[in-house]
Amino acid sequence: MKDLKAIHSAIVSVFDSCDDALVITPSLVADAVEKRSSDAHKGTCGSLLVCAGSRGLTGAATLSTQAALRCGSGLVTLACADELNDIFEIKLTEAMTLPVPSQNGSVSYSAKDAIFAKMHQSSAFLIGPGLSQTEDISRLVSDAIEECACPLVIDADALNVISPEPSVLKRAKCPVIITPHIGEFARLCKEDKSHIINDPSAYAAEFAREYGCIVVLKSHRTVVASPDGKVYANILGNPGMASGGTGDVLAGAIASFASQGRAPLLSALAGVYFHSLAADIAAAYLGEYSLIAGDIINCLPYAIKETQEN
Repeated sequence: MKDLKAIHSAIVSVFDSCDDALVITPSLVADAVEKRSSDAHKGTCGSLLVCAGSRGLTGAATLSTQAALRCGSGLVTLACADELNDIFEIKLTEAMTLPVPSQNGSVSYSAKDAIFAKMHQSSAFLIGPGLSQTEDISRLVSDAIEECACPLVIDADALNVISPEPSVLKRAKCPVIITPHIGEFARLCKEDKSHIINDPSAYAAEFAREYGCIVVLKSHRTVVASPDGKVYANILGNPGMASGGTGDVLAGAIASFASQGRAPLLSALAGVYFHSLAADIAAAYLGEYSLIAGDIINCLPYAIKETQEN
């Protein structure tokens, strides 16, 4: 068994030669994982609502929910299609479920009242992983953007359904973090993917300024852009992360930190950092070739523990 501290030291040594002030470093995210007080309990460690999953895409909901738990949320509830609830009751032991009306394996717009009632009781809301792209989902996501009062993380299908009219983001009354990959971002921007790939920082910064949200633009070198124009670069991670579900893990991690009261930008930076660090730890043990999203979740505790202790 390889020594975890040695692995961690080798991974973070890449920052020793880094002179870019806007690289996501351990010191930049340390405040996101401060040690808990002795009187902490589940009610003081954040309450996260996740709305995710549909028939054939239950894995996305499961991964994002499990990642949120591993990143410290005290209470995580998954709002899911009622016809899929039995699946989630088996797959998720530590999370709660909120089965809501559905149609053809996808959450129905008639579920809005139940979902939004729980949303207003939560300290953060993640919507989108594996949610599907129906007209009902489009209406639900748009209403959530306009009515949510807590930090809102928008991922995957929730981004796809607003891509025809991204201006809805300007109507948000809460902090918004979006987590697109290059393809999803190209649809939001109405821009060619090749142009974004050539200058992801500039496109992310422009979108963040225009729409007043934090942009986590996922690629082999993820960037995080804030509405003030600052762009932070992630230099951790490895090709083993090119596997289905890793983005769902990232969305859950970011939402978890937001649910614990961390500032939206810090939540985004911490989610990206610990997600990539966990992937690098997993690769050190397992290699890159066989790495899967679940391995990243399993290594999140080690990434967080080592950062707290250094």
